Amino acid sequence: MKGLSTMTKPKTLLAALLCSAMLALPSVATAEPIGSSWADVTKLPDFFTGNWQSVTSFLDREPKTPLTPKAKAYADAFKPIEDIPFAGPNCKTPGMPTIQRLGSPLKFFYEPGMIAVYIENSSMTRFLKLNGKHAERPNPSYLGDSIAHYEGDTLVVESISFADDILFQYANFPGKGTQRFVLPPESIFGPHGPNLRMVERMHLLDPDTLEIKLTIYDDTVWTEPYIANTQIFKRNRGDAGLPAEWVCGSSADPLEFDPKSNQSVMRDPAEVLKGLKQNEQK
Repeated sequence: MKGLSTMTKPKTLLAALLCSAMLALPSVATAEPIGSSWADVTKLPDFFTGNWQSVTSFLDREPKTPLTPKAKAYADAFKPIEDIPFAGPNCKTPGMPTIQRLGSPLKFFYEPGMIAVYIENSSMTRFLKLNGKHAERPNPSYLGDSIAHYEGDTLVVESISFADDILFQYANFPGKGTQRFVLPPESIFGPHGPNLRMVERMHLLDPDTLEIKLTIYDDTVWTEPYIANTQIFKRNRGDAGLPAEWVCGSSADPLEFDPKSNQSVMRDPAEVLKGLKQNEQK
């Protein structure tokens, strides 16, 4: 047994030396995901110069995703004037995704671990947590709780926890279609369920063209994921790239305040649309 012990000593010594050598090697730092430092801003797609102006309709032209029986019953009973989800008392926001698609510019800002999206309409700002996690108990809100990460040169954003009174486009009224200026009476809106989730994919088609592809998941409304029309934005640079001051209410607002009755009254949507078209031609 003594001889055997003597023979194994060199192997034991070699193993110990190898362990010591491995422990002495410098540790390899795990690379942080892009968007974790100020230096990363030079590696990211340039969403940040100027602002982005939508050039597509804010409502979908032909929503065809099948509705659940409950959502279909709601849509069948929808009244376009009484149930209009926009421009309510106190300029209530329509929330995501409509607020980001209304046509007013978007402005992106970066800091490590965060991208902020300023929405000129309503002067609202979304905060996208880069490489982060959803809050354990997020408060429902009009913009949702959003986390984001980069897949190559595409920014992928997942949002959950939305306010109960946000309404989503279910369908369009037969024969109405949509035009460049689309008023809510042309479309049918309804509520969402508790597990609503939205995923956006933001990608530069060229230096001055941004596309945003949106998929909405809600099995209380649709029998399959709802894929929205792709939104296209064009970049404004220079003075045109500075966000403007947004003021609640305008002559194009479907609601007007009537001092005699001391309440807001609905204007004729056709007259509002006519005014918008006339302004566009000036």
